[in-house]
Amino acid sequence: MGFSEKPQVEESDSTRKWVIAGIPSRVPLKPIYTTKEEEHDEEECSSTTPKGEEAKIPTSLKCPPAPKKRKPSLKCNYRGGGGSREFFTPPDLETVFIRHVERA
Repeated sequence: MGFSEKPQVEESDSTRKWVIAGIPSRVPLKPIYTTKEEEHDEEECSSTTPKGEEAKIPTSLKCPPAPKKRKPSLKCNYRGGGGSREFFTPPDLETVFIRHVERA
């Protein structure tokens, strides 16, 4: 879709219409004449904001309090009561592990 090298000239009824760079020149538009409409009474045409009690925004209620942080559970209390912890050590614990001997 390229442009032709030389400008195109179209003739019709002894008038010439020039086309420059692929864009035809246009005839100016005719003015549009209108008549002013009759003014109506503003109370009849204009809309108003409803002022009845049912149209009002209800007053906001008091917001609930913010959620409180939960207390930590007492299951994992390692620091308190009793001092040291004791762990069960079975007598045959060494038999569970396989001993690898380095061979030279």
